Amino acid sequence: MKKNWWKIVCVVFLTYTLIMGLIIPLSPGLITVTPDEGKTGDTITVKLKGYNSHFKDESNSIKVWIKNDSLKYLDCALTFNVKSNSEMQASFILPYLVYPDKKPAFVDVMINNDKDGNVIYDEAIKINSANADSITTLSLSKTKCPDSYKVAKAPGLHFPNRNILYESIRNLYFHVPMWFAMILIISVSLVYSIKYLRGFNLKDDTIAVEAAKTGILFGVLGLITGSIWARFTWGGWWVNDVKVNGAAVTLLIYFAYLILRNSVDGEQKRARISAVYSIIAFTMLVVFLIIFPRMNSSLHPGNGGNPGFNKYDLDSTMRMVFYPAVIGWCLLSLWIMTILVRINKLTKHFNSANW
Repeated sequence: MKKNWWKIVCVVFLTYTLIMGLIIPLSPGLITVTPDEGKTGDTITVKLKGYNSHFKDESNSIKVWIKNDSLKYLDCALTFNVKSNSEMQASFILPYLVYPDKKPAFVDVMINNDKDGNVIYDEAIKINSANADSITTLSLSKTKCPDSYKVAKAPGLHFPNRNILYESIRNLYFHVPMWFAMILIISVSLVYSIKYLRGFNLKDDTIAVEAAKTGILFGVLGLITGSIWARFTWGGWWVNDVKVNGAAVTLLIYFAYLILRNSVDGEQKRARISAVYSIIAFTMLVVFLIIFPRMNSSLHPGNGGNPGFNKYDLDSTMRMVFYPAVIGWCLLSLWIMTILVRINKLTKHFNSANW
């Protein structure tokens, strides 16, 4: 029982991840804001479509703003009309906002009520600039409304509602931990490859190769879950992204590792060549999965200037599921590796006994 405690932890954490990752609801959010652009000084009426929202139920406590944090602009709607819990309209006067580098200005749309808290659509409306002299002071005068709100976030546990991701954000607890597990188990393969070169013990080579096989398995699962995620968020099963392409190249390198082993006769010779190749392969893994994505633009959060999920997870609800998921998937990879090592040893034993 004491030897298997980590297997129990693995099962508990993966079960927890599966249950919590599926039952915790997505926080209220905005799916669409239409139209999404207008001209400075114009009065624009936009249709707002919410998700998991309670516009109708909380119509008495609703406040609606447009804002631009970097330019320190905040103004409330002239009027708004609530149609249902998920649909409403709001009218705004578009301000004259100018960035120092003359880039187009955008404003976020924010809705607040006592049940949903803040519901924000980032960069919802693009403002096409006009000559400031042609805009009357009256058309740009700020309306009288409160700039405070009672509830900043919806009560209870919620996953963050992000544009494009929506419910697919739950894949974070499967896709990303699989890559963590892949890197961990490939690191085990590297360690035992180096250990073999120091002592030429074939037991170390056995662990190295079975760890590499396990790493390939989790790498393939990571690509499959990533491809499904990309289909729903980026619009294609495969996108030209530096991290996606790097992951594919890394897997090809490790597939070549298995092919190389099968093409070499003699256990010691095979083990030596494989160990050297394993060191080179791990170096390429670091280059393609860690270094290149940080040097180039990437669609993945946390790479190429793209903000990570931690920016959006203010209440740490995602962390309470994500960290156990990483531990669970990493322990599962170690568990699978130990099973493969035992199978390898039994196979060699039966072959030597002429079974």
